[in-house]
Amino acid sequence: MRHLPLTALCTVTLLAACSHSAPTVPQASTSTAPYAARPELQDAGSQTILRQYANDPGLIAALQEAYGERSSSVTLPKVPAISGLDLASDRIAYVKRTGWGTVGNYTAQYAAYATSSTLPYPGLDWTRDGCSAPDGLGLGYREDFRPACNVHDFAYRNLKVYERTDANRATSDSAFYTNMKSICATKSWYARPACYAAAYAYYEGVRIGGGSSF
Repeated sequence: MRHLPLTALCTVTLLAACSHSAPTVPQASTSTAPYAARPELQDAGSQTILRQYANDPGLIAALQEAYGERSSSVTLPKVPAISGLDLASDRIAYVKRTGWGTVGNYTAQYAAYATSSTLPYPGLDWTRDGCSAPDGLGLGYREDFRPACNVHDFAYRNLKVYERTDANRATSDSAFYTNMKSICATKSWYARPACYAAAYAYYEGVRIGGGSSF
């Protein structure tokens, strides 16, 4: 029988001891199937989303972010500066800064200008109507996501008038998704995965069905 050197024996012993006490780190999946069995996603809404977007790379990425299996992406789009030199250009810049920015920034702008006779730029549409759940998915998150939906409404309703391009629509949707994920990130670890799944469903809803509103 071959005897291990003392250093190797100590290493094996330590590894064996550690294997019983170290916490299990969840492995990132390339399928939605493992997530469907997790207790945090057993509600009817989450199960419906998992079936609807089975093995969708976007949903898998969202769940990986929720579970800490990949870095969370919550970077908002780059926005243009307001130069103060040209009204039309500055109005578009203001719309992008407000419609592609944080919920907090939009809320401050809305409070200052939506019901005021003094507007930062003429012709802006501040109307909003909350969230529409995509094809009945994520119904329980309409109020959670209402702040992000309000920002998205502002972007759509003004950019379609002043700079209606596919790129601006895509960027508005990306900012919407980021704001929803930021809302989800404030929830407890147990509630976060279902929220991220719903956010992805809302994002896909505007990407697929939002063209007629832009």
